[in-house]
Amino acid sequence: GEFAMSEGQGGGEFYTPSSIVRLLTEVIEPYHGRILDPACGSGGMFVSSARFVSEHKKNPAAELSIHGVEKTDETGRLCRLNLAVHGLEGEIKHGGNINSYYDDPHDATGRFDFVLANPPFNVNAVDKERLKDMVGPGRRFPFGLPRTDNANYLWIQLFHSALNEKGRAGFVMANSASDARSSEQELRRQLIESRAVDVMVAVGPNLFYTVTLPCTLWFFDKGKSQIVNRKSEIVNRADTVLFIDARHIYRQVDRAHREWTPAQIGF
Repeated sequence: GEFAMSEGQGGGEFYTPSSIVRLLTEVIEPYHGRILDPACGSGGMFVSSARFVSEHKKNPAAELSIHGVEKTDETGRLCRLNLAVHGLEGEIKHGGNINSYYDDPHDATGRFDFVLANPPFNVNAVDKERLKDMVGPGRRFPFGLPRTDNANYLWIQLFHSALNEKGRAGFVMANSASDARSSEQELRRQLIESRAVDVMVAVGPNLFYTVTLPCTLWFFDKGKSQIVNRKSEIVNRADTVLFIDARHIYRQVDRAHREWTPAQIGF
């Protein structure tokens, strides 16, 4: 906790507020398996996942296989330290030569049970020529490349393609990705028709320390058409997406900051 807080001061780009991390984790329920964060910063998603496992009376080091990618060396080392402090280890790939669009150090496609991430929003100047060989079914960008100079739909597809056939993802995304037009709208249509989009949560402003913007939390569940309920019937959620408007749910911490209480997250 305290360790993570100090990062929020200068390097907000690799700090996701604990309220948001906690909600992402509670929704995707990473009990056991391989977990990926391809924009892992200092590892807050992994620590939260480990906390989730230990709260369910299991040993996170035995239950979770942790994989991260971080573009800066300094933050990557911070992530490994953060894991070590919490008794965890993981495969964290980092350094100036690693970029999550062009490089796939974990050979991620189809391999992960869980993806948790808070990628940078609205990144431009991606060299799409270098991505052309990674487009198509069963590849990193299954639905195609956006024509706009905006990486949001590259990240979204990286999260989608990393999941195995029952995999679940939870991630933070710029609001603009939910209603972007033209080629991004076409990518979104394919994504919805793939039946993996499970839940969308609208989040109000001021939950982040360095940006006041509102955002959206997206959740994928590739196995949702095979969900079995308590009576052992298969409940087909494949054609439904749950939308939650959480913009008016928060606790005001001070003038500029809000958070969610444990009860609000539980609700």
